[in-house]
Amino acid sequence: MIGPRPHIAAIKPYHLPKVEADIVLAANESPYNLPQSVIDEIKDEFNRISYNRYPDPFSTELRGLIAADYGLDLDNVFVGNGGDEVIQNLFLAYGGPGRKAVTFDPMFEIYGITGRITETEMVSLLRDPETLRADSAIAQAYDVDAALIFLCSPNNPTGDLVSLEKIEELLKNTDALVVIDEAYAEFSGQTALPLMAKYENLAILRTFSKAYSLAGLRAGYLLANNEVIESLLKVKLFFNFSKLSQAIARIAFSHRDIFEKKIETILGERDRLFAELSKTEGVTPFPSEANYIMFRTEKPAAEVWQGLLDKRILIRNCSNQVLLEDCLRVTVGSAEENEAFLKALREVV
Repeated sequence: MIGPRPHIAAIKPYHLPKVEADIVLAANESPYNLPQSVIDEIKDEFNRISYNRYPDPFSTELRGLIAADYGLDLDNVFVGNGGDEVIQNLFLAYGGPGRKAVTFDPMFEIYGITGRITETEMVSLLRDPETLRADSAIAQAYDVDAALIFLCSPNNPTGDLVSLEKIEELLKNTDALVVIDEAYAEFSGQTALPLMAKYENLAILRTFSKAYSLAGLRAGYLLANNEVIESLLKVKLFFNFSKLSQAIARIAFSHRDIFEKKIETILGERDRLFAELSKTEGVTPFPSEANYIMFRTEKPAAEVWQGLLDKRILIRNCSNQVLLEDCLRVTVGSAEENEAFLKALREVV
C-alpha cells in the first residue's frame, strides 16, 4: 500500500493526554455552560431546521451578523469549525512549499503543526527568555520574506498581550499577511480591529470556544479585507459549517451581553488566582490577560502535573515547549474549582 507523503511521517500529532479527572483546568474552556435562556432558544431553532437539506456554504446570515457588530461588510468575515480550521485554510491559501510563515515561540502549537502539514517553511522567532514577551522578537520578523506572520495576543500559553503600537509597527514593516490571534481578546479588553481600516495585510482570528462557552461546538471566525476572505472561500471545504453550528453561533453571538457577565466573574477569579499563586512557595506565576495563568515551579513540572492528577485535578504541562522548562498552565475555573486547585497545588509543591 502507498504510504502518506514522506514529510507527514515525521510530524508528531497534536494531542492531549487521555486521563480521568474530577476538575479539568487544562484546555482554557469556560467553567460555565451556556445559560438556560440561550439553550432554550437553541432548542426552538433545532426544531425548525431542515436537516435533509445542505447548509448555506457561505454561512451568510452568521457572517452578516458578525460583520454588522464590528462595522464591517459581509466580505470581511470568514467562519469555520473552530479557529483550527481557519488556521488550516490560511495555510492552504497563503502557505505551502516555497513559502514561509513566522511564529513567536512559545505559542499555540497548532500553527507549527499545520505549517509542517502544508509543507510551509516555519520560521520560529524566540520570545524574551526572562519575560516570555514577544516585543523584542517582533522586529526580527521584518527581515523574513514571509507570506504569513502569526502573533497571538493574548498569547497561549504565556498570557501576555502585545500592544497595538507594536502590532502597527509590524504591519508597517512587512508585506506578509499578519494574523493576530485574538482567541482570548474578550478577557483582555484589547483588539487590533481599529488598525484594519489602515492595513490591508491585517487579519484577526476570533473564536466562540472560550468566552462564549462553545468549545464543544467548534466555531471560529476571521476578520480581514475582502481579498483575504475570497482566498479562504476558495480553499475551504464547500459545506464546511453545519446548519446547526451556524444557528447556535448566531444565537450565542446575539446574546453577547449575557456572556459579558460571565467574563467579569472569570476576570475576578483570575486576579484572585494570580494573587494566591504569587503567595505560594515554590511557584512563580506569569501575569496574564487571558482566562488562564502560566506558572513555573521549583519542582519538575511533570512531577507537579502528576501530583495534581493523583488528586483528580487536570491542568496543562507546558514544559515540552521551548523556553518553558518546569512551566504549567491552569485555566481559570469556577471559584470552587480554583480553591480545590490551590489547595492541591500547595500540598504537591
